[in-house]
Amino acid sequence: MDRHIIKDDGSQELFDEEKIRTSILNAGGNPDTASSTADSIKKSFKNYMHSKEVYRHALKHLKNRQPEVAIKYTLKRAIMDLGPTGYVFERYFAEVLRHYGYKTEVGRIVRGYCVEHEVDIIAEKDNQHYMIECKYHNDLDISSDVKVALYVNSRFEDIKRACAEGLNNYDLEQGWLVTNTKVTSEAIKYARCVNMKIVAWHYPKNENLENFIENKKLYPVSILQGLSSHQKNILYENNTITIQDFLQYNPDSIARTIHTNPVFAGRLFAQAEMLLS
Repeated sequence: MDRHIIKDDGSQELFDEEKIRTSILNAGGNPDTASSTADSIKKSFKNYMHSKEVYRHALKHLKNRQPEVAIKYTLKRAIMDLGPTGYVFERYFAEVLRHYGYKTEVGRIVRGYCVEHEVDIIAEKDNQHYMIECKYHNDLDISSDVKVALYVNSRFEDIKRACAEGLNNYDLEQGWLVTNTKVTSEAIKYARCVNMKIVAWHYPKNENLENFIENKKLYPVSILQGLSSHQKNILYENNTITIQDFLQYNPDSIARTIHTNPVFAGRLFAQAEMLLS
């Protein structure tokens, strides 16, 4: 008999234990841990179980088997915690790009041929400029569709035309759409046609959002377990967005900054160091 999961948006999908194994392997879990976690969930699974309950079960199992993998397993939700607006996500991705040799500007007003545009990120590398629009979603199950891709490209074309007319100082090479969730097949088809780069969850195969993060261990500070929403916001306001930023402090100074006790701050530091080890 088919068994179903209820997703965050209320839709249903078939329970797929292989999908659970793959997600744990992608987080760095070993095959034994991936299989035992999937088997544990399968045994306790009830038809129409909510995806959040499946996630909690997997996380609990991982904490017992491979604690460092348990933290990495929360990456997608940690990026969701950079909300509720997209501004922190824009700053976060700009910081990620800096670690790949890009110079970045966030929230820059750029003159287009027809109108001015507030561009999320202007990135520059090897004397080439890129217009980057970040599409942030608060729902894991929402995908950026072709309308988003059309919107990004229309802004790019207006700014690029202004470049050609000498109306701004940016010689744009390419437009990028960056999103914290997935993209639809139509958005991908359109982007390929107009030579627009997409960086999304699981797309493309080699330069997707997870790879940008994992390759240099550029985890958002929101991945640390136990931080309240208020404490996360304090860190963001202090330009502490990545784990590398966080480790510029020490337990005593972070305890003062987020208004907590040194013992809890020490646990946060242990998590951060584990992620970068």
